[in-house]
Amino acid sequence: MKRTVMLLMASLLMITGCGESKADKSAQKPVPKVKVKVLKPEPHAIWVEYPSKAEAYEAATVTARVEGELLKQMFKAGESVHHGQILFEIDKRDYKAAYNSALAQLEKDKASLELAEADVRRYAPLVKEKLAPKQKLEQLEAARKELEATVKADRVLIDDAKLKLSYCDVEAPIDGKIGREFVKPGNMITAGQSLASIVDGRALQVNFFPTTREVAEIQKYKSKPFPDVEIYLRDNPAIVLKGKVEFIASRADEITDTVAMRAKVANGEEVILPGSFVTVRLIIHENMPVIAISPDWVFQDQEGEFVYMVDTNNTLQKEHFLSPFSNTQIVILPDTLANKRVLVQPAGNLVEGSRVEPVTAKAVTQKGA
Repeated sequence: MKRTVMLLMASLLMITGCGESKADKSAQKPVPKVKVKVLKPEPHAIWVEYPSKAEAYEAATVTARVEGELLKQMFKAGESVHHGQILFEIDKRDYKAAYNSALAQLEKDKASLELAEADVRRYAPLVKEKLAPKQKLEQLEAARKELEATVKADRVLIDDAKLKLSYCDVEAPIDGKIGREFVKPGNMITAGQSLASIVDGRALQVNFFPTTREVAEIQKYKSKPFPDVEIYLRDNPAIVLKGKVEFIASRADEITDTVAMRAKVANGEEVILPGSFVTVRLIIHENMPVIAISPDWVFQDQEGEFVYMVDTNNTLQKEHFLSPFSNTQIVILPDTLANKRVLVQPAGNLVEGSRVEPVTAKAVTQKGA
């Protein structure tokens, strides 16, 4: 009997000890407090970014239009030049001689034409009075017409010779900065040969290629027919230039499923050089009410992107979604998530199904909030 009582007391002590252990463990794992945000539409600037390369909006190659010896270069590489400024001089002697020869031939043929006209005037009355044969007058009139055509041809030759002579002074086709010369004075050049290049860097153009899905959203949400853009150097985002889209292709590329777009950007101080690699920020809307969250609080698994929602039972639940737009500052969420509570802190050891104590946070849409 005494043995039985002792066993019962030992069992009670063990039970009591286990109960205290479980209570202790429960006390060590309280329900964690987590920051949440109630999702509501808020105004945001909506934009997306694309890689691109800045090119001069206007550029031209200085080309010789006549052949000959290159006599002079009238610029220094890298300096600014203006439309119509003479840059090179080609030997003019042969072209000037051709021009003078054409002028002399015109004078000769004009004299012959005057004589032919005088003959027609003299014979016409005689034929009318039947004092001279009509056939002779017809011959004189034919000769006059032939000389008239010759004079017209001479004038064409003079214009051509004059034009070729003018081409000996090679002019700048546009304003801009000229690069180094391709040919040094003293060399023989041919018509069509490139002599230098000019780039006007005061305006840039950038080409970029959104996907067809992105273009559909751009067309749907854009606040302007041709959206504004900003560009900045990839390694120096502090330098920003502003411009506007001026071209949107009317059809998509069937291979890449993208749509070509081009923007013109002002670069009056030429802080970004043509040929620089840049990032294009396409501003779809300046102040659009959307449901959005910081990219910091968007997670990913095999099913795609998701956020942790806190349900009415204060339990974490995964909510997968497809964002119409996202950038480095916000991710736009579907309207169906309005008024739901979303986790806005690192998940840590929390997983789907974890019990939490939600605490509403403020200003969490900015990155790092």
